[in-house]
Amino acid sequence: MTSTLPGMTSSKDFANDPTGWQERWTRELTAAKKANKKWKDAGKRITKVFLDERTDALTMRGSRLNVFSANIITLRAMMFGQIPRVEISRRFEDADDDVARVAAEMLERMLNADIGEQFSYSLGMALDDRLMMGLGVARVAYEADFESIQHEEIKSSVDGRVLAEAYEEEKKTFEAAPVYYNNWRDVEWSPARSWDEVRWIGFKNYMTRDAMIKRFGQKIGETIPLGQSKRNTMKGGIEDDPWQKGEVWEIWDMESKRVWWISEGMDVICDAKDDLLGLKGFFPCPKFLLANPTSEKYQPRADYTLAQDQYEEVNEITTRINTLQKAIKAAGVYDKGSDGIQRLLNEGTDNTLIPVDNWAMFAEKGGLKGQIDWLPLEAVAAALTSLRDYRSELINLLFQVTGMSDIMRGATQQGETATAQSIKAKFASVRVQFQQDELARFATDLQRLRAEVIVGHFDDENIVKQSNMEATADAQYIPKALQLLRDLNPFKIAIKSETLAAQDMAQIRQEKTEYIQGLAGFLTAAQPVAEKFPAAAPVLLELLKWGMTGFRGSSTIEGVLDKAIAQLQAQPPQPPQDPAAQKAKALEATQKIKLQGDAQREQIKARGKQMEIATQTKSDLIVIDAEAQAEQRKQVAQFAFDSRENQRQQAVDQVSQVTRTQNDGPPKSNNQ
Repeated sequence: MTSTLPGMTSSKDFANDPTGWQERWTRELTAAKKANKKWKDAGKRITKVFLDERTDALTMRGSRLNVFSANIITLRAMMFGQIPRVEISRRFEDADDDVARVAAEMLERMLNADIGEQFSYSLGMALDDRLMMGLGVARVAYEADFESIQHEEIKSSVDGRVLAEAYEEEKKTFEAAPVYYNNWRDVEWSPARSWDEVRWIGFKNYMTRDAMIKRFGQKIGETIPLGQSKRNTMKGGIEDDPWQKGEVWEIWDMESKRVWWISEGMDVICDAKDDLLGLKGFFPCPKFLLANPTSEKYQPRADYTLAQDQYEEVNEITTRINTLQKAIKAAGVYDKGSDGIQRLLNEGTDNTLIPVDNWAMFAEKGGLKGQIDWLPLEAVAAALTSLRDYRSELINLLFQVTGMSDIMRGATQQGETATAQSIKAKFASVRVQFQQDELARFATDLQRLRAEVIVGHFDDENIVKQSNMEATADAQYIPKALQLLRDLNPFKIAIKSETLAAQDMAQIRQEKTEYIQGLAGFLTAAQPVAEKFPAAAPVLLELLKWGMTGFRGSSTIEGVLDKAIAQLQAQPPQPPQDPAAQKAKALEATQKIKLQGDAQREQIKARGKQMEIATQTKSDLIVIDAEAQAEQRKQVAQFAFDSRENQRQQAVDQVSQVTRTQNDGPPKSNNQ
């Protein structure tokens, strides 16, 4: 069916007023809805298949093996198994670029602060829409809370009187850059062949009368039509919602760099504003999560549509299998005139014998076998077995078409080696890996848009507060980091696919263990060098910092290393000493030690004489204290000998050191 509306040739065909704008955008939306109608109708049918909703008599009679739902649930768990993490790195990872490092960490903290709440929910919902209907959309926004602050400004009048002039100032108390999910039904865009050709994107909003009056004013808010019928609310709204709501389209126009709000059925637009966010790409959403795009049309093609014949055939075979299963039962025919047969079928229980009149005649007719004939089940059982085998083949074929495999579901075949399983997993996950990378791209683009909103609209005070950088060791770099943060060019923002999928905890532990072992080896090798050459300690720490740069979570430790390096470099270097002065000092120390040894020997002799005198005058105590005194003299002599030997050895070592220095020449300074 061709459109009855004439083709638009120029924007000048429409009046440059609210009425002309309303006419232009109504026609734009009409064309977009017509272009997207086919796949959106298919999306509604796919939703019913996923939920196993059966509305007509034909589907009610059939049976389903809902492989599609199982595939979607499995794929979602594989692709989005955990809360992602944003990684921000410097474009040039220079070890001494502390300002850029602190700015990157500040922005990374802000983006990761609420990633487990609104962002993860929106990302998960967009992924569900992509896997089922083929289109996943999410967008960023800017929200702020303001507080009114009263001020008084003191002014002097001409006659000398002092006047107080009061004024009010609004201050931002809270700022946020949330990510909101958009339902696939409520998004339209200009017909195009690729994302680069998309001129505008429209988002449908469902608003109550009070919300519309608050947003657009009394006059416009009361004019917007509400959805009066159930059929109208089912076009994308909530079917059982008791509130009647109006549909307002928020259209972001790339060509005019303006945002338009229109409601179909009105004569004028609701509102229009200039670029709200100031993003580099203008649109508040990244490139869509689009299934099976081509260069012919920028439209999704759901995965289910490409394999719908196989899905439907599996359901058809399942219906036949269930029908044959119901046919497998004990059924047959018997001679109506045989009362014994009737009683056997109706009254027969365990260990019960039924009497038969005229046994001879009953035996002549062949007994029980001659008077009853059972439904033959061999053919039914054979057909049932064949159908089950055929269904297994269909499911295997379906796995090949959709990219699913037995190894993904944790199933394997008996006798398969680990190598065979690894090969199957590698090649079966190629298509899934592509989808994981696309999801990571979508999540990364959303976070880049959030980063643009933060650096373009947030106040410095709120950035510092939400990042909590003042509590780190890099607080002194905050002012310069804030200046650098206003330009996102020095930074790379990424969410890797492995941070979205369920992680292998054993692999993570192994990587951490290997890093700790490497760090221990480095420290063991660096310690002797630092002890022998203290001036090399800052260089060794710089090497450690260089090796650490690039690892996840290393930015905070880099700040600690920077402090240690600064402290080592701040220590004044030890001036080189004159060899002659060193020799004189060593000789002086040797002479001092010798004099101390002579004095100790004289003290020992004097103490020995005193002990001899005491022994002669106190002969009555000699016998009692002889052993104790002998032991005491032995300890004193040993102590004196050890002390002299230690001092002599120290003096010899110092003289030897001075002699080697003279032979080798004066030590080289750090500047030579």
